[in-house]
Amino acid sequence: MNREEKIEHIRKGKFFAWGDAAVFAAAFLLIAVFTLFAFFGFGGAGADSFSVYYRGEKVFTASLGEDAVYEFYIEDGQGYVRALEGEPHEDYNIIEVSGGKVGVHEASCSDHVCVFFGAIRSGEINCLPHRMRIAAERSEGGTDL
Repeated sequence: MNREEKIEHIRKGKFFAWGDAAVFAAAFLLIAVFTLFAFFGFGGAGADSFSVYYRGEKVFTASLGEDAVYEFYIEDGQGYVRALEGEPHEDYNIIEVSGGKVGVHEASCSDHVCVFFGAIRSGEINCLPHRMRIAAERSEGGTDL
């Protein structure tokens, strides 16, 4: 398209040619596909266990196969995990395992971001105020990211 034809298109109000629409459609399609992969993953197998880390050190590991409720708590500068029994400690996160997913059900931290992560089958949940991290893991090792 030469210069005069472009000027004529602009005068007629035709700012886009059919080729432009195809490029925009292809870009929209790519964005949609990558967004779906980001939210729903690539369809791989989820984790079969999870580990709880406090300040980078692993303090607890359990299976995602059986439903349970655990309490992560901090006492004397150390992080501990135990089955929830009675009232929780002062600095705590209630970890719930249900249906092959793990999530933080309740927390005493100031921002509750760990609760908003929801239940996960893969990936990680972080609680920055308590310096606690939950990582979903596969039995063959490594995290499921």
